[in-house]
Amino acid sequence: MAAQKKTLLIISLDRKVTNFLRAIIHNIIGSEVKVYGQSLEEGLLKPIPTDVVMTSGAFLVPRVRAIYPDAVIIAPTRLITGYNLEKVLMLPRGTKVLVVNDPRSATENTIESLRNIGITHIDYVPYWRGSRRDYREIGTAVSPGMFHLCPVRIPNLIDIGPRIISIHSFFRLLVALNLDPGYLENYATYTHNFLMESSRKLAAVLEHSELLRKYQEVILDQFEDGLLSANDAGDIDIANKSAARLLRTSTEALLSSNIYELLSVFKHTTNLMDESHEDFRSSSIYEYDSKQVLIQKIPVTSENVVRHIYTFREIARIQRLEKDVRLRLARKGYITKYSFDEIWTNSRVIRELKDKALSFATTEKNILITGESGTGKELFAHAIHGSSPRREGPFVAVNFAGIPEGLIESELFGYDPGAFTGAKKSGKTGYFEQAHGGTIFLDEIGDAPLNVQSRLLRVLQEKEIMKVGGSGITPVDVRIIAGTNRNLNEAMQEGKFRKDLYYRLNTLPLEIPPLRDHKEDILYLLDRYLTERYGIHRDFSPAAVECFMRYGWPGNKRELINLAEYICISARSAGVVEPEHLPGSLADILITQPGQESKEEDSHRVIMEDLVRSSAPLEPLLCVLSTLRRRRRSLNGRKSLMKELLHHNHFVTEGRMKTYLKILRHAGLIHVGSTKQGTVLTEKGESFLNFLISGDRVPPGFMSCR
Repeated sequence: MAAQKKTLLIISLDRKVTNFLRAIIHNIIGSEVKVYGQSLEEGLLKPIPTDVVMTSGAFLVPRVRAIYPDAVIIAPTRLITGYNLEKVLMLPRGTKVLVVNDPRSATENTIESLRNIGITHIDYVPYWRGSRRDYREIGTAVSPGMFHLCPVRIPNLIDIGPRIISIHSFFRLLVALNLDPGYLENYATYTHNFLMESSRKLAAVLEHSELLRKYQEVILDQFEDGLLSANDAGDIDIANKSAARLLRTSTEALLSSNIYELLSVFKHTTNLMDESHEDFRSSSIYEYDSKQVLIQKIPVTSENVVRHIYTFREIARIQRLEKDVRLRLARKGYITKYSFDEIWTNSRVIRELKDKALSFATTEKNILITGESGTGKELFAHAIHGSSPRREGPFVAVNFAGIPEGLIESELFGYDPGAFTGAKKSGKTGYFEQAHGGTIFLDEIGDAPLNVQSRLLRVLQEKEIMKVGGSGITPVDVRIIAGTNRNLNEAMQEGKFRKDLYYRLNTLPLEIPPLRDHKEDILYLLDRYLTERYGIHRDFSPAAVECFMRYGWPGNKRELINLAEYICISARSAGVVEPEHLPGSLADILITQPGQESKEEDSHRVIMEDLVRSSAPLEPLLCVLSTLRRRRRSLNGRKSLMKELLHHNHFVTEGRMKTYLKILRHAGLIHVGSTKQGTVLTEKGESFLNFLISGDRVPPGFMSCR
């Protein structure tokens, strides 16, 4: 089912303004957003469900806030378009001109905009709905499409067109709607075309006049990009201040220059687009004055005469804008949430692990975090990023187990418009691009398909990505932290994980031990969770503590957090937590009746005696049991168990392994399934291991298998 479109409501005083703004915005983002409009002249506003409200001016914000208290409200900066400004410029100096708009603040903003672009030779007389003045001697009125408010019949009316939204305000709108920043380029092109169209109309009317030059200056100097216009011969006849500033010269000098001679001093570095492109534009990166500059050449045809517009953009400025976009994305959730201070521990082992991770954080090397599910791999990844030189950049966490296999590539690397059926028209930015300048955490890396592993290897080697359906290369500056609860060595042996990728990721290995290997943390963490997260304190009876110490904690710290929540409810009125306050998963295994514990110990001693009397050495038998518990989520066949024992210096043939499994199965400690099911530890086997470990009854060689 397709995702529900977001909604945008545009509100202004006047219906014409609403319709104008709605048409522009719908044309740019209408494929992803439902755009509605309301105006106060139509009566009382009727609330409708909406995500974002955009007003025509700041004066409407208090009124809109009262109706939509929970919505994001944007009051954009609005700019005049340049429509009919040549008529305003041609008015005689000192002419009294009525400026018509509504309300007062909008009228004053219109006058200020006209003055800011250099139209200061006339006397402005402001008018808004309800103002009282004598207008009978005024013969000219100027308005951004609001002449229906004009109080009297004035012979000379100059409509300068409704004011458009600034590029910065449109960017704020994209952020509020959580849309792809790529739409900003579409809107910038739209406004460029709008202003250039006004400039061409002016040129047709006032060619060779000083007013033409003045008009071009006041309009084009609003651009941050450098702009030049030249004929087929290359003679420059339009230049703005930004171009002069970039080229370290004056606009007058540019107007006497030839574009081809000018570009000859630029050092060409990269072609981005040539004139075979469908819109006949060409884009290239040049080096000039130790700066990298993106130059775009745009053909403009009018009355069969072809001219070219050249835009100059400093790469550094584009990168600053890109960084701003990325930081805003980071504020939407791509930020680190945990520090090393939030990795609570009372264990020497974990403190040493934190020190190691902190030293890893200061480098740019890749890190591979291994550990069972629930041990806190993502917590360590957050903390490492937060202590690294990249801490101001985004932190993007990706879980391979949570993404459908068919979508992994498009989610990681993004896709171009139309890359596949159902793709967004604007394309999509992938996780790697969103993590640019920061850190990406690839959790459950062992679940990544082989084809994705190949593409990940390229990112690690080349520091660049290619979007799905695209042909261009995008460089990315990303530090990679990977996490897994799988045995990647075994996966490599089985051909399920690339060796070259493993060695690239495993530059700095970090192994988090399971909770059962640092049981001194159990009571410490429980007390902190209860005190700091839930605001309560509970004591634990010796019987409850015994339960915790004997339990295997397959869910590790995540299971411990769940236990804290359970105790908050089950022991709400109890001062001391007893075994009966624990969940069934603990109580069923650990709570013992009088006399039961001694019977259980006797049973375990009998098993130990049987194993000692068997035809097999004790250490490899116990190592098999420990391996099955440690790899309880893996498929444990004979061959994988043989490899694991070999890793712990126990060479076992396949026939010998069959004997070991037969002995353990006869004792009721394991269950041997079919080929696909593998071998698993039984509840009795789990209890037997706990008996051995808690009583220090294990042979010395067994400890290396744990």
